Amino acid sequence: MHLCQKCRERLSYHGEADAETHGVCDLCGGLLEHIEDYFNMFREEALQYEFSTFLIGVKARNDSIQKDIETIAKAGGKIRNYKEEFQFQLGSMIEERLHYRADFRKPELTFTVDQENMGFDVWVRPIYVKGRYLKKRRGIPQSPWIKPGRGKEAEKSVSEYIGQQVCDSFGGRNYNFFASGREDVDALMLGTGRPFYVEVKFPRRRETDFPSLGARVLSTSGGGVEVIDLSLANQTEVEEMKVQKPDKTYEVGLVIEGGEVATIAEKLEERKGIKISQRTPNRVLGIRKDKIRERTIRSIEIKSFEGNNLVLVIRAEAGTYIKEFVTGDNGRTVPNLRDELDVNVKIEYLNVLEVKQGI
Repeated sequence: MHLCQKCRERLSYHGEADAETHGVCDLCGGLLEHIEDYFNMFREEALQYEFSTFLIGVKARNDSIQKDIETIAKAGGKIRNYKEEFQFQLGSMIEERLHYRADFRKPELTFTVDQENMGFDVWVRPIYVKGRYLKKRRGIPQSPWIKPGRGKEAEKSVSEYIGQQVCDSFGGRNYNFFASGREDVDALMLGTGRPFYVEVKFPRRRETDFPSLGARVLSTSGGGVEVIDLSLANQTEVEEMKVQKPDKTYEVGLVIEGGEVATIAEKLEERKGIKISQRTPNRVLGIRKDKIRERTIRSIEIKSFEGNNLVLVIRAEAGTYIKEFVTGDNGRTVPNLRDELDVNVKIEYLNVLEVKQGI
């Protein structure tokens, strides 16, 4: 059996050994002989990223590891297998020479060597940025808007205005954007804003100037999108945000046709805790599964009324289609305000005032 010098030292080998000084080691496959080479590769990769913690990984062949374990058993004593030895020696070299710290739980950079082809791969822990956004101009979709036969709309989306600036700030390769619910393209997002997070993949930097980042989002969106309360988030916060289902508060401007607004206002005062059944609205059938959802209207308050104009503040359970609660959507939402009040209702505007969620 041909062993490299590193494996001889590791095993304190005294058994019969061949006289060959060249060739691939029958145990580590030559991996331990190239630790210095991989150190230099790591050092070159490290220049591209800001990080303080690392982990060394090895994709080892199962048959080679098993053979090594059997050899260790014959040698006796507490001996690291060649995979563990490689990780220990390379990791120690990086800590001593480059002053990064090994982290076995949540390393910021993972350097993985593949024994099969003697190559390597680098993975960088994503960065998560959380905050809240306000949409101050109608016509901005939350995510890129694709229309059949027309392609992508010229107007950028909220996710693009925010995500690209966040990604660029950290020198990321790409990003994912997630928000707690969504408002319609023609609705404003006001009040304290809608919670969101951006996942930045392969960030080259791990810190940024959040006030400057917020200013760039506002500028590139022409004042249409504003971000507040920006900060770094951890994985736990992100996962919690995904599962939370906060109530939403809306302001709806209506034009009433066929009834006395004052009388209608009196009827509305009695409406609270309404249980409604909503079949997927006609306007989103192309992108949503057709099913029935049960939702609760928590409260309806009258903000103002004058002539035929009525402004309502509606607080509803997450996932409620407010426009359809008002219009009925040709019977797909029941009960609804149009049928309950026995009037024709036209929606002038819709604003989201609050997304009640802690982030």
